[in-house]
Amino acid sequence: MSYNRTVQFNSRRQTNWQRNQNTVAFASAVKLGPISHTVLVALMITVLGLIYLTQATRVSGYDYAANAISDKISSLTEQKDNLEVENARLTALQTVKNSNVAKAMTTPTNVQSVSE
Repeated sequence: MSYNRTVQFNSRRQTNWQRNQNTVAFASAVKLGPISHTVLVALMITVLGLIYLTQATRVSGYDYAANAISDKISSLTEQKDNLEVENARLTALQTVKNSNVAKAMTTPTNVQSVSE
């Protein structure tokens, strides 16, 4: 098995270097031209654009869920109002039937219909 070194290190040794100072500088063996730099910048912009789009669509997905919940709340509020009206109507009929005036009434004996 052979190992080829692809990077080179340039020594920066000084005669008076101290602790925690780098004595070797990294020098890349791969050199990029202006076209490669342009392609890399274009790729980075594309990736950032895709990240932005995924975040924007996630927000619109929450908007759809919020609209669905809002529609459900409005329909349930309308149903509640209808039930309140129905409850008032049924309670009023029950109150009229149990009143003293209704108890004093008699049922009619002779009922006739008029036809035109």
